[in-house]
Amino acid sequence: MKLRNRNLDPERIADFECFRSGILELIVKNSPLSDILMEIVQGIETLNPTMICTVVLIENSRIKIGAAPSLPKIYNEAIEGVPIGPEAGSCGTAAYTGKRVIVEDIKTSPLWKNYKEIALSVGLASCWSEPIKSHTNETIGTFAIYHHEIASPNEFDIFIISETADLVSIAIEKSIISGKLTESERRFRDFFEKNSSVMLIIEPNSGEIINANQTAVQFYGYPQEILTKMKIDEINMLPEEEVKQERMRALSEERSYFSFPHKLASGIIKQVEVYSTPIETGNRHLLFSIVHDVTERKIAEEKVNSLLSEKEMILREVHHRIKNNMTILFNLLDLQAKSQADEGLANSLKDATSRIKTMSLLYDKLYLGKAFHELRLDEYLIPLAQEIISLFPYQVKLNTEIISTQLTAEQLQAIGIITNELLTNSLKYARDPSKELEIHIKIWKEEQEFHLFVKDNGKGFESQMSNPEKLGFGLTLVNMLTAQLSGKLTFSGNAGAEYHIVFPTNKSRH
Repeated sequence: MKLRNRNLDPERIADFECFRSGILELIVKNSPLSDILMEIVQGIETLNPTMICTVVLIENSRIKIGAAPSLPKIYNEAIEGVPIGPEAGSCGTAAYTGKRVIVEDIKTSPLWKNYKEIALSVGLASCWSEPIKSHTNETIGTFAIYHHEIASPNEFDIFIISETADLVSIAIEKSIISGKLTESERRFRDFFEKNSSVMLIIEPNSGEIINANQTAVQFYGYPQEILTKMKIDEINMLPEEEVKQERMRALSEERSYFSFPHKLASGIIKQVEVYSTPIETGNRHLLFSIVHDVTERKIAEEKVNSLLSEKEMILREVHHRIKNNMTILFNLLDLQAKSQADEGLANSLKDATSRIKTMSLLYDKLYLGKAFHELRLDEYLIPLAQEIISLFPYQVKLNTEIISTQLTAEQLQAIGIITNELLTNSLKYARDPSKELEIHIKIWKEEQEFHLFVKDNGKGFESQMSNPEKLGFGLTLVNMLTAQLSGKLTFSGNAGAEYHIVFPTNKSRH
């Protein structure tokens, strides 16, 4: 109480405290605001029989009578809807200024010049008004005390008008909060009961199903009165302790999505996805769960996975047979090369076996290793180059600068074969016995183009080779593959062999 230090009559204070306790009890019980305001006004009038009291509410900056049982009806009707302002009687002015207004004589007060006739006609001579403030200090109404004679408030009157205005403020704000809560609960109830999704309210510790909407009743196949007496553990097929742990995760908001097998009343097991979040109602912490039947989707996913596994198995068998055929072909050509007396024919067969060997290595990388979308250029090309070099019986220094990027399967195949041909050319023709053979492979990106550069420190080649008609099979193949990449090939043999291929990052469609 704000005025405890004043020298007020203890008995009158005790009476007011008793009155206030009764009003607070009504507020706690969520009694209707109109009843509480009526009890406040009549209670103050009972404690002070000479007073005529009223509670005025402010709506859209206009006066609305909240409770005024002792004021004449004609007077209440006259001030109902009057806009607040600086000269709007005691209540309208107090609401406008946010300050207490004491008018001892209505007849002579300039605040009452527009309303004194109606006030005097019903015998009202004075009016004291106290603004009712919300917790945000907004004026939401006034509490007023009238007298039939000219009257000036004493210390206890000021105490009464101030404390009562605070009491009315509590009642109004509690009513607003309760109204909002009631409306929120109504909306949630409508949302819950009429929703087409399966919805449950679950007590997290015990797992008891507190409520279930009609969709849940139809889905699980239990009557409402039975379903709401069950525990979720009777429906969820996972071990009881595991289910409780998951509820605790939902309660702590550690997780909100779960996948469970749920058993229906018919005994059928359904695969469900559950979205669960904590809510608070009536000082209880519960779980609000939305359940989706995903059984058909899970069956479809299993079928797709099975088909994919079957396809993968078939592909691996096909790839295995292709690899075996390559090995057989390699062995046959190698045998033919070794048995040939004609050196030119033997060399041609050796070239063929070399290409088959490197194609076999390339095949391993592309088809029997990672999927195309997982294979990066550097982790594909560097091991491939090293394996090609390992086929030759002399020391070679390999330098690589290859960006780590993903290319299409078609681009990887072409680059792999191109690298094979250029490396094989260097390994076969560039070697100078007086020095170590050194080969550089560099791949980089500039704007929307890739650059492939291969260089060796060998003998080089004659300038006539730049004529397409003079190209050997290997470079002809490189030229064809470069065209497939929508690229351009340039080369030089003046200081060792140099090959430079430029192709777009995305192959153009023709």
